[in-house]
Amino acid sequence: MSKLLKRALKNSLIPAVLMIAGKALGIFILSAKYGFPLEIGNDVTGLFSTQIYFQDSDVTNFVNSVSDLVMLITIAVPTIYLITKTAIFQSTIQNPKTIVKVTKFNILKWITRDDTTFLKIFLWCAFLWLCSALIIKNSIEGDTYSWIGITAGLISLFCGFGSLKTFEVETNKVYPSNSKYY
Repeated sequence: MSKLLKRALKNSLIPAVLMIAGKALGIFILSAKYGFPLEIGNDVTGLFSTQIYFQDSDVTNFVNSVSDLVMLITIAVPTIYLITKTAIFQSTIQNPKTIVKVTKFNILKWITRDDTTFLKIFLWCAFLWLCSALIIKNSIEGDTYSWIGITAGLISLFCGFGSLKTFEVETNKVYPSNSKYY
């Protein structure tokens, strides 16, 4: 197995676990807090054999919407954090004014190490896209509130642009552009 594949598998475990845990915790915490009775069934005909059932369709819609929102937040917050940290780090390398601003806000320790790689950002962004696609699919089918689907789409779009910008900067390190020297 190649080193890149090993690193990709290692870096993809945390977002995968967080995605599943966010959805499950959203379902079970809401059920416990509001006292919604839930049943766990086993359908062999569907894509997933184990399913959770609620007695009322409004309760199902509410629990699914909130659990989708919790899943989105558990994936989006670390992704935005990684993209922001990398963008600030790359900006401090290129622009000395950014170092002064970072020092003024007392976040210099936060960005002194570049421990965020493009591979990690890409994997987190890929899981965010997967999460957003599931939420948008649920929103189109009417199983999730539409504003959650729109929010998921917007967040994944902005994180996609952020990861694209990170890729562009990383590519410029390997293949520097000659146009800025003229």
